[in-house]
Amino acid sequence: MSLDHQLIIKPATEAQAREATIREAGYWGARAEVSVEDYLKLSTIFQQGAFAQDGRVGIWVLAPKDDPDTTSFFASCQVYTREVLTLQPGQALPSSSFGHAITSVFVPPEHRGKGYAKRLMSLLHSVLAPHQYPNHLKTPTVTDRPSTVSVLYSAVGDYYSRCIPSTGESGWSLQKSFITTWPLLSVQISQGVSPRVELLSESGVIETLNADDPNISTDLLEFQRKDPTKTYFAFVPTAPLNAFSTTIGKLLLHRSQGPSNSPWGAKITGTNEFMVWVYYGLPKLELVVTRLRATAHSFPVLLNAARQAAKDTNCNSIVVWNIPENLKEIARATGGETTEREDDLSAFKWYGQGPGMKVDNAGVVWVLDER
Repeated sequence: MSLDHQLIIKPATEAQAREATIREAGYWGARAEVSVEDYLKLSTIFQQGAFAQDGRVGIWVLAPKDDPDTTSFFASCQVYTREVLTLQPGQALPSSSFGHAITSVFVPPEHRGKGYAKRLMSLLHSVLAPHQYPNHLKTPTVTDRPSTVSVLYSAVGDYYSRCIPSTGESGWSLQKSFITTWPLLSVQISQGVSPRVELLSESGVIETLNADDPNISTDLLEFQRKDPTKTYFAFVPTAPLNAFSTTIGKLLLHRSQGPSNSPWGAKITGTNEFMVWVYYGLPKLELVVTRLRATAHSFPVLLNAARQAAKDTNCNSIVVWNIPENLKEIARATGGETTEREDDLSAFKWYGQGPGMKVDNAGVVWVLDER
């Protein structure tokens, strides 16, 4: 079969979406020791989450042009629509538009090694950014929220950089990313007078993140001040995406027989300094920080709260992605070890907001890529 002439990418029908989820369950669900039935239930919960409202989550499939609704499609992926703030050289304030996050790229075993994943992802650019890459024949349906930038986390190195929209263009470029890890027994926190800290429930996390969202524009402006030649972007609001990770964390806590009233973050009382987290990982749980705003003075206090939560839920370690520059020294002093990430590699494709705009990934920075 010629990949160029006989395949299209399209939104999944209800039957195709169920088939895609069953396929995922047979692979990722099996690795997590989750039955197909439970995986389907979890998928339904995700579809009802805040991050999925208003049609913001969709499955796209690569299918034959002459049988587009077949459940024997060749590949699939899931796409999340999110608001994104961007700040380009010369702009005085960030602008708001839409971006997309791509997950669950899957090709069933019988179709692997034939180029279907690459074709799916190459055509996806035209779905997400029809203003830059119109392709009516191969993408008869496109998103109704055109993308300024799309992101993914790669488990296959720089593979997605080769999934290009057209000759001479770039695919998803990897962005160097770091992980700081504190084995629970290695956390070192000096005792002394500390500010009061309050633990956050799920609702407390949502309230805290919503209150912090306006600060992200200031963060982008600070990055611009340090290097005005680059373009910066960050996703907002942060609470819906955090709810996605929390949903997974609750499932893992239940499976590990962890306490049902575990906190999901901590905040210094009377300030906007906080740390929110989820419980993640198999077979060993980790406490993974998903958003952090702190000073060198408040960070050890928040870390200590995270350590207690990790201990109570039988986590082996605490993890932070891309710890802010102002906290790197205190992270080392408290026992954290920082290394370059080797899996779930951050990658993005910049499209711009209008036809004919610069679409090169060079000079673009994904800010606040914390999880």
